[in-house]
Formats: sequence, structure tokens, C-alpha cells
Amino acid sequence: MALPKINETLNFNMTIPSTGQRVKYRPYLVKEEKILLQAFESKDMQMCLSAMSDTLSACLEEKANVVVEKLATFDIEYMFTQIRAKSVGETSDIIITCTEESCAEPNEYVVDLETLNIDAPKGSNVVSITSDISVELKYPTYETMINEGVKQKEQANSTALQLITDCISAVLTQDERIDTASESKESMEEFVSNMTAHQLKGITEFLENMPALKHDAKFKCKKCGHDNNVLLKGLSDFF
Repeated sequence: MALPKINETLNFNMTIPSTGQRVKYRPYLVKEEKILLQAFESKDMQMCLSAMSDTLSACLEEKANVVVEKLATFDIEYMFTQIRAKSVGETSDIIITCTEESCAEPNEYVVDLETLNIDAPKGSNVVSITSDISVELKYPTYETMINEGVKQKEQANSTALQLITDCISAVLTQDERIDTASESKESMEEFVSNMTAHQLKGITEFLENMPALKHDAKFKCKKCGHDNNVLLKGLSDFF
């Protein structure tokens, strides 16, 4: 007699922040949790990113037709916390150090993962470079972050230039829209390298203001009684 199949119909709903697409997902299973734990214990960033990407792809409903690697990094942060909440538990226990310099006591803090949200991106994604040239920007995809992690291992030089070029989806002139997907890596790097610091500022500000998983952790230190208000930002702060 065949063993019964479990968790075939167990699913939940969430909205992808950057696209507004409503998708169904299931909790990750023991076999997937094992891979995640091995990746996190290795402290290898590229391995962790790949494991998270594979887990999300496995947990999302197939007919949703979502290519996880092409989503923005903040999409992945939010989606992973939602799936983790249904898989392991709605809360995450972390340690936050008291901000009072004379104290610095480690304090236990409980984060309710299901209350975390990311505001959908607002404002224009077009930045002027000159009076007649602008660039159309996109947020870094998860695929970009994985690739940059590999490059950081292989190269000692900064990958900031490549990250910026990857975030330019088009160059706009008065006469045309040039899709950067049709341009070579070398020509794009030359285009960015020829910018002044002032021209580059608009692009870097776009990236610096990218939505992220955030939470204001407010607590009273168990040792000195200091009222702490610590901003948790990014996936690593929540686990």
C-alpha cells in the first residue's frame, strides 16, 4: 500500500511588492529546510542567496509563472520572511545590543514576521544625466546580487560600477530610447565611467533609497533600563 501524500493542498497567498502580483505559496519542507540550514551555516553569501532562490522557486505555485531570479532583492526579502513564517513559526528570536554606550547589554527581542511589510516603490525611475540625456533605472535583481557575489570572490576590485550599469535599463535621448540589453558590457561601463560625480549622484540615490524590509525595534534594556529604538533593515537583521 502506498503512503499518503501530505501538504499537497496546503497553501497561502501573498503579494509581490514590486509588481503587485498576487501569488500562492506553500511552506518549505524538511528537505528544503535542510539545504537552507547548510547554506546559512556555511556563511557563504553566494550559497545562501542561491539556496533562498531555489527554495522560493519550489514553494511558489507553478502556474504563477514567477522567475524568482528576476525579482528585486526586496521582493525576495519579503517573500522569504512570509514563507519562513508559515514554515517554521510566525516569530523570530534575535539579539539586539543596547545602544547605551556604557551598557551594551545583549537583549532578546521577538520579531513578528507576519507584520513585516515593504512599501511599493514610488516616484520616477528616470534620472537626468544632461539636458538631453536621461537614464531609465531598475532595481537590482536577485540574479544580479548572486552574480556580484561570485565576482567579489573572483576579483579584488569593487563591483559597484557593474552594479550601477546593471541597474540602467535604458538610455533616453531626445530622439530615441536605447535598450541597454542590446548594448555590450564594455560600452555600458564606458558610458557610466564618463559621468561626473554629480551626474552619477541621481543613480546612486535611486539605489540607496531602494525599498527594504524594515522594522523599528523598541524595547527597554533589561540591564540599564534604557529605552532603545533600533532600526532593523535587511533580511540578515531578522534572523
